Amino acid sequence: MAKHFAGGRIRTLRQQQGLTQVDMARQMGISTSYLNQLENDQRPLTVSVLVQLLRTFNLDPTYFSGDDERRTVSELAGLLPRVPADVLTDVATRHPALADAILALPDTLGAAARNPYVAVRNFFQDNRNYFHDLDVNAEELAGKARARQLRLTHLAAVFDRELGYAVRFNQPSEGPRSVLDPVNREVRLRTGLNEAQQCFELAYHYASLTQAPLIDAHLDAHPGTRQSGPIPSARSVARHGLCQYFAAAATMPYAEVLEAAESTRYDIEVVAARFGTSFESTCQRLGTLQRPGAGAVPFFFIRTDRAGNISKRQSTTSFPFAVSGGTCPLWVVHRAFDTPNRVTRQVSVMPDGSAYLWVARMVQGPTAGFGTPRQENAVALGCDISHAGRLVYADGLDLSPASATPIGPGCETCPRTRCPQRAFPAYCAE
Repeated sequence: MAKHFAGGRIRTLRQQQGLTQVDMARQMGISTSYLNQLENDQRPLTVSVLVQLLRTFNLDPTYFSGDDERRTVSELAGLLPRVPADVLTDVATRHPALADAILALPDTLGAAARNPYVAVRNFFQDNRNYFHDLDVNAEELAGKARARQLRLTHLAAVFDRELGYAVRFNQPSEGPRSVLDPVNREVRLRTGLNEAQQCFELAYHYASLTQAPLIDAHLDAHPGTRQSGPIPSARSVARHGLCQYFAAAATMPYAEVLEAAESTRYDIEVVAARFGTSFESTCQRLGTLQRPGAGAVPFFFIRTDRAGNISKRQSTTSFPFAVSGGTCPLWVVHRAFDTPNRVTRQVSVMPDGSAYLWVARMVQGPTAGFGTPRQENAVALGCDISHAGRLVYADGLDLSPASATPIGPGCETCPRTRCPQRAFPAYCAE
């Protein structure tokens, strides 16, 4: 087993706690000299020390997994494409505070990176796409219906009895999928929505009306979404995202969807059929199942168009998505457009040797009438190759890195100088 060094993370943790090495060593029950050696990467992080750190400071088990460092390296490469990857890795692992300061420079300088959607994406990433209190409340709301088939009726009754709102179904098809009208005390649902979509819309408005204290607490806890944050509009975008999170959790309650996923070995289409949800929304929900003590496979989720523009992305762990420019043309998301209504699989390997299993499928938006093109995207769900055996999509595939498709984070930062699909020279190449 490879040795794992975590000096930078330990030092950052100690400084965040306001502790000296003597104080931290005393709390952990180790010698100060041993702690000093750990912080300076002279000794690897052992299992016993890892357990002691997690217990003493009540940390998430993923704190020392290396996922955050990989994400940081990917983001640093986008800002500093000429700096070699090994130097960026050293900065991310040994000097995380410096790495964070570098990544904050665009905001500090008022650059175009002051994008509310980027700030909100970081907010969800930092929470690993799981919000326990909102998820539990949504599950309890859904659980009050005796069966999934009665969930929509139950939600409509809750609006009537508890909130004083009438639910109007099959309203005019123009405009958004639903409208909350506080003046007339109505929720109007657009015609053409299926049962799962109607549940989602009602749960979204239920969250906006009843979950504000919990939502505000999450927003206030993150520097990018606070009331006085650097991007004021990020707070409203994040609030919308948390209401959507609650709605998805009510439509696909945690215990139910986890059982469905595990029992079918994460067969997305079968899980979607059980809940009446789309392939895309099912993938997104599977990417949020990280409840402590009952976690699912940690997934990455992405949605892209034919040009490679990423319109949605989320991950419960870390994957080096491209910060700028297009996505890798060898990635499975592009092949998905060639096989409509069919799941496409890929085992891929990144330049740093990390390997992943991906499944992708093209999805289409609703028809808008003759002569009007439908929206087309590819959605993909991926996981580290170590989890591949839990997925039905791994059956019959050669999972060895030697046979994997070599992909990269995007041509601008990819070090594969001899790739036949390179669109233009890598900035990092001298």
